[in-house]
Amino acid sequence: MVLRQLIEAMVDGIAEKPYEVRITLNDTHVGIFVDKSDIARVIGKNGFTIAAIRTIVNAFAKTKGSCVGVSVNEKQK
Repeated sequence: MVLRQLIEAMVDGIAEKPYEVRITLNDTHVGIFVDKSDIARVIGKNGFTIAAIRTIVNAFAKTKGSCVGVSVNEKQK
């Protein structure tokens, strides 16, 4: 639950439409679903923003003894 709140706080701060942000979470994967117009903002220039999010998520996951993949997708209407 804490990881979900952490990711939501980061992505909501980046997205122009934070009310469209959805997070799916399981043991090995985090799915970030945003509006089509926000995908580029979440990925960032040269992928630096999503790389930073992945680093933070994996640092958190390693404290729990696991490794987590992160993907950004367009939210389906």
